[in-house]
Amino acid sequence: MRKAKDGRYQLRINTIILLKEGAKPGKIRERLLIGSETYCRWVRIYNKGGLAALKNIKITGRKEGNPEYDNYIFEELFKKLDLMQEYWSVIKMQKFVKDLHKIEVPNETMRMRVKRAGYSYKSNRPSPYKGDVVKQEEFKKTDSKMWSKN
Repeated sequence: MRKAKDGRYQLRINTIILLKEGAKPGKIRERLLIGSETYCRWVRIYNKGGLAALKNIKITGRKEGNPEYDNYIFEELFKKLDLMQEYWSVIKMQKFVKDLHKIEVPNETMRMRVKRAGYSYKSNRPSPYKGDVVKQEEFKKTDSKMWSKN
């Protein structure tokens, strides 16, 4: 196991080692933080092909890969945010990019880019319980600009 440089492969080997040492499957999954389906699949693969089969497990992920977006898309958005005095939701930002560049940017990607650009994000505040007037006053917005440059 020490010779394996791939951390995922080390985890698979560790699973088999613990199993051979007599550890219970539930304890192995709990200790290594893996799901039952993953555990069963790794054991099944090991039983069929040994360590070589465990090494060659194809990692699943997005079929299309991890998309990359040009910075110019976000630079135009940030210029627009700097000029605005209103709240822009992530959905509104996505629509702006789609209308301008015909590119759909996922929610999390948009949030990450906004954060990396140095803008802070205030999420929606929860509604006060049972419409209490005192609590409602606490939740009122004091500043209309929700995105601000740090």
